[in-house]
Amino acid sequence: MRISFNFLEVSVMRVKPFELLTDEGKPFTHVDLYGRYTILFFFPKAGTSGCTREAVEFSRENFEKTQVVGISRDSVESLKRFKEKNNLKVVLLSDPEGELHEFFDVLENGKTVRSTFILDRWGFVRREWRKVKVEGHVQEVKEALDQLLKEDLSLNRHIEWRRARRALKKDRIPRDEVETLIKAAHLAPSCMNNQPWRFVVVDSEDVLKRLHEALPGGNYWMKNAPVLIAVHSKRDFDCVLSDNREYFLFDTGLAVGNLLVQATQMGLVAHPVAGYDPVKVKEILGIPEDHVLITLIAVGYLGDENELSEKHREIERSERVRKDLSEIVRWNL
Repeated sequence: MRISFNFLEVSVMRVKPFELLTDEGKPFTHVDLYGRYTILFFFPKAGTSGCTREAVEFSRENFEKTQVVGISRDSVESLKRFKEKNNLKVVLLSDPEGELHEFFDVLENGKTVRSTFILDRWGFVRREWRKVKVEGHVQEVKEALDQLLKEDLSLNRHIEWRRARRALKKDRIPRDEVETLIKAAHLAPSCMNNQPWRFVVVDSEDVLKRLHEALPGGNYWMKNAPVLIAVHSKRDFDCVLSDNREYFLFDTGLAVGNLLVQATQMGLVAHPVAGYDPVKVKEILGIPEDHVLITLIAVGYLGDENELSEKHREIERSERVRKDLSEIVRWNL
């Protein structure tokens, strides 16, 4: 499957829509894969020694938060007998026409190649094994699944690592990497898909120097940033609701949040600031007067803390401070 945007094309492997019958003769579709991790294992023929051993071992193993689904080209009746005889605890699907076999490319000369796939809660393939040997396979899948669950169900490490760091290098950032940051921002949600955010990306030394004149003394460290991104928008670009909620600031904030996480993933510091002369910045960058200049984002590679002031060195080296969750959230009434 290929997901296309007007500015971005990403190749991904996601299960296609399908409908097959289970060993009980009940419909099973792609929707039944959503919201749960799924182990899909393709096996050549029910009742053969290797397939029996594999299915039995998948049935014995405890796959937490996961459903296990075996697929073959056998009939529903054959799969039912196979399941009952071996007391299998997995779902078995009959794919007599080879619809999913072809999609997952597990056929060679018309014969099924024993293969296993782990799908996440969106139906994306995250791990795969082809030309499987039964010996030790189920344990290997279990270990891979445990690692995947640990990665996916824990706090996103890029969100956890992100901080408003000030120590920056002056090293130039390739323009295609900066474009990736903007693409990430542009994929943010917005009211009625209005996409109210606007960006001016500055990587020219001449323009950067002019912007430096609009910075207060406390933001001296921004002068090392090889890229500054001005984020602006306008009230009329987005929803204004009946109680006068103006969504353009909220939605643009979501876009900036995407950008910050993407930057962290790419090994970049992205530090938004509120301290600058908005009139001067708008004049330098040609931003209309009726637009709100929401933030300037300094982007760069992590640099040497020793170049910072003593105050900022302390902040840079300190533990991240967050209010206790009890202060910012309550459940139900």
